[in-house]
Amino acid sequence: MISNLDDFCRMFYNATGTPIGHYIISTGEGKYFPDILNDESIFSRKLPAFLSFPDNPDCVITDSFGYMGCVKSETEDYLMMVGPVYSTPLSDFTLRNFMKEWAIDPQYKEDVSGFLHATPIVSYNRFLQTLGFLFLCINDKSIDIYEHFEFNANAAATIQELSHQHTEQVYESKESQQYHNTWNFERKMLQFIQDGDAERLNVLLQSTSAELTEGIVADNALRQRKNILISSIALVTRAAIAGGMDMEQAYQLSDIYIRECERSQSIPYISNLEYSMLIDFAKRVSETKIPEGMSREVFDCVQYITHHINEPIQVSDIADYIGKSRSYLSGRFKKELGFDISSFIMRCKLEEAKSLLTYSDKSLSEISCYLCFSSQSYFQNVFKKKYGITPRQYRKKTTQLQSGQ
Repeated sequence: MISNLDDFCRMFYNATGTPIGHYIISTGEGKYFPDILNDESIFSRKLPAFLSFPDNPDCVITDSFGYMGCVKSETEDYLMMVGPVYSTPLSDFTLRNFMKEWAIDPQYKEDVSGFLHATPIVSYNRFLQTLGFLFLCINDKSIDIYEHFEFNANAAATIQELSHQHTEQVYESKESQQYHNTWNFERKMLQFIQDGDAERLNVLLQSTSAELTEGIVADNALRQRKNILISSIALVTRAAIAGGMDMEQAYQLSDIYIRECERSQSIPYISNLEYSMLIDFAKRVSETKIPEGMSREVFDCVQYITHHINEPIQVSDIADYIGKSRSYLSGRFKKELGFDISSFIMRCKLEEAKSLLTYSDKSLSEISCYLCFSSQSYFQNVFKKKYGITPRQYRKKTTQLQSGQ
């Protein structure tokens, strides 16, 4: 179905950034994109033993957790290799294991690192969908990815197996009288976070945490603490969003805490990290708390503004996004929140400026440009009018507070 394999693979790579190549089965000849994959001094022409593809299409997850796929022509003498791609940013672990499994000489570490950094992050589901798309292009047949890769069959088997484990575990807990008792605590904790009430949350944590009995969710104490913290972060993130915290900021903060948790090898540190995470989310909700009774329209406005705070937002942009007139939206916003949209936009920009001044080394000109102020001097003037000190003074003050001076 594809007349020119080189052109197809080249265009596919240029459009998606996903490595791809075609391989003539009878001769062993192939061409890959990007060109680094054709460099025989780095990548051997002999494919690694772990690349075995009995099905069509098929996918392998390597020891470095990379995705490699194969799609074969049913009528012609070629196949396409897709990958490697990863679903997480490149790490030292990934690079080291990738070079090991592909038997790459250490002298080419920088070349391989550059190649992998340039490769887009792709989820497992999207990678399988890509294989399905290529199968359609090559064989003019459409396949159901979930059926082909046996998601449904695996799900039924998994549910059955885990149901047996669940029954045994419930039986044992009743025999030993060891029950979970975290429900009331979790309910109160999440409510305090949604309310942005860090003070009451702190009292709750100090008064009841020692009395809690948690389930067994891992085979060792370190993994146990990590799994429980990650579960807590997921719940807390959603409570914070329900309390008015910007969705993107909440999810980004969640990702940061999870990555920090995964890096740690200390149980006491993870316990401290959990406490910090809970208080951090509660305080952030408090700082951005929006009055109750907000309509969906105004909520959508707030979300749009916070997601586009680094753009030159106009009231007309928000009205177009909501699908309402500018006058209607302005009146609704003022009625529900007590201030107009333009004031809220400026408030969000200045709050973002405070965060950048506190937690980044970006210059005043970079911050001013990022937040789309007309000039650095205008940024400094509105900042001082709002907070009573200049951005430079604010940065100096927060730096001193952080260093304990």
